[in-house]
Amino acid sequence: EDYLQGVTHIIRGKDLMDSTRKQTLLYEHFDWEYPETLYWGRVKIHEFGSFSTSGMRKDIEKGVFNGWDDPRLPTLRALQRRGFDADAMKDFWIDLGLTQKDISVPLSSLYSHNTKIIDDDAPRISFIRDPILLALSGNQQSIVEIPTHPNFPAMGSRKIQLNSQQVLIESTDYGEAKLRLKEFADFDIYEQSAEFVSQERSDTRKIIHWASVDSSSKATLQTVNNGQISKIEGVLEHHKLSKGDIVQIERIGYGVIGENNTIIFTHD
Repeated sequence: EDYLQGVTHIIRGKDLMDSTRKQTLLYEHFDWEYPETLYWGRVKIHEFGSFSTSGMRKDIEKGVFNGWDDPRLPTLRALQRRGFDADAMKDFWIDLGLTQKDISVPLSSLYSHNTKIIDDDAPRISFIRDPILLALSGNQQSIVEIPTHPNFPAMGSRKIQLNSQQVLIESTDYGEAKLRLKEFADFDIYEQSAEFVSQERSDTRKIIHWASVDSSSKATLQTVNNGQISKIEGVLEHHKLSKGDIVQIERIGYGVIGENNTIIFTHD
């Protein structure tokens, strides 16, 4: 069949070298020129461990995984669902090159390629884990405009409503006496109250992401850790995005918008 189709090059795993020897004998018998053959070694991704297509199929049929796009799997559909760009995956393999050596690489290599491609188009958004409520005092703004992307003004801004003068911050940021709410203002913190200090940066106080009670709702951040799906509950800034859109979650990493106010974590 290869001969009839005019195949000139065969690219296959090095475990099929014996097949090449057998096929060469057949070609010589018919006085045909055997195609040029290239071999590659096994590539192992640290974080994925050992997977096989047949094993994944059995586990999907048994209900261990939810389908070929289950974010725990190393399939193209799963990686696409998690927010990996097709060109990033192509660049990752081109960068590895074709070699007969068995190699083992970390996912961080793919993360690097993906970041280069998606960062410029990924709008910023706030997700607050384990939120703590603060009441603002001394603030006169009812709307705060935050750049959609700090490097590209043409992408516009996010308008955050502050009608109730209440904001949510992460519990890990609570306890600081002085905080700056990113792209908003400096505040001094007194228990559950945040007293306005200055709209301009007044000192070197810690800058944190935040969300308004009026412009956010409960949401779930879905991550994959050690082969298990973890769900982190929190609140997500209201947005005008669609399922499948790639975003950068402030101070967390990249993610893709899912269904029912869910974000699927891509990588940091």
